[in-house]
Amino acid sequence: MKKLNLGCGEDYRKGWINVDLRDNVKSDMKFDLNKFPYPFKDNSIDECFMQNTLPQLKEPIRVIKEMVRVTKKNGKITIIECHATNYSTFTFPIPNTINITENTFNEPGLKLFELEDKIKLVKKEFIYTHWWKRFIPFKFALKIFLLGLYDKIKFEFEVLK
Repeated sequence: MKKLNLGCGEDYRKGWINVDLRDNVKSDMKFDLNKFPYPFKDNSIDECFMQNTLPQLKEPIRVIKEMVRVTKKNGKITIIECHATNYSTFTFPIPNTINITENTFNEPGLKLFELEDKIKLVKKEFIYTHWWKRFIPFKFALKIFLLGLYDKIKFEFEVLK
């Protein structure tokens, strides 16, 4: 089973192909994720993972399409990123980046990105850095008023092709 960890950073995963551009992190392959196509054959990967990388790339939707290209049918793609209302989004703004919310990869988003027939959103969940945030009621409404309510969001996709 081939697993790909794109933009691995400090998250080196044993048994995975860990890819990063930087020299100061442990990786199995040094590669710039802004260069296309990626050096993997079509339908050669069983599982693709990316964390805290997508908004930093020049063409994030093209990156997702590249992940779909290399992942086998019925394979899994997992993306974990900071929520658009997280403090770090405002503290370290990166020009021309994608802001990700719980609605980014819903049906209209997948259609807009021309991914609706290529991947299916199987699961999304919020990841809280601070445990007490899990117990705040009415988050769906309060998120408008309380910046930093959500820390990260995790999307799991099934590749359809």
